[in-house]
Amino acid sequence: MNPLKSHLSLYFIFGFLYFLSTVMDWLLLSYIAKPLFIGAIFFYYIEERKTPVNYYNCTVLFFLFLSGIINLLEGYDYFVYILFFNFLAYCILFFQLIKHLAERRHHKIEKEHSLQLILTLIFLSCLLYISSFIVFDRSFELYKAILVYGVVVASFALCATFLYLSESTQKNMFLLFYAIDIIICELFYIIYHYYYSFPLLRFSSVFCYILSFYFLANYFLKENNLQTKE
Repeated sequence: MNPLKSHLSLYFIFGFLYFLSTVMDWLLLSYIAKPLFIGAIFFYYIEERKTPVNYYNCTVLFFLFLSGIINLLEGYDYFVYILFFNFLAYCILFFQLIKHLAERRHHKIEKEHSLQLILTLIFLSCLLYISSFIVFDRSFELYKAILVYGVVVASFALCATFLYLSESTQKNMFLLFYAIDIIICELFYIIYHYYYSFPLLRFSSVFCYILSFYFLANYFLKENNLQTKE
């Protein structure tokens, strides 16, 4: 079997097993499946790339891997570490997008897309309000950290939307899908764990979490392939 296809197949297999372990509350299976599906998508990215290793991309995947493993413990004492590693990963992604926008100043949005960008900004602001002022209150120990974290995630999602509206390529489509995925994943996660424990929220969060790695890895690959052509 082609090793690329085998790694991608392993990602889907172990991703499904991790989702199943969440639904059925099989803790041992989740401890096994989660590191393996993240590892599989990492090796898929490493072998599929057509350029030298991009250490920024590998660092992002590594930080997300660490936060995912720590998240298996699902305790308040570990929440700050999950927040920290996710924050580092999203900061790297966000600043890479800012750098890309600065280098290519020809990005423009058609007038008909301007309204979509404004609506996206309003929508993200509403989500930030929900997560920072309704789910958590000012008495929460990590309130300021949550607020900064939310601003970074929302800014990243806004940049991803801008890039897709200005240049609707497959690369930017994967980036936009990833941004949408993590928004849903993060929002449902904090609502479930810190506001209202409705099982469907957790299952949806886990499903989006698993799928997000596929979109992120393919965004990295499309980005690398584009650099090769240039």
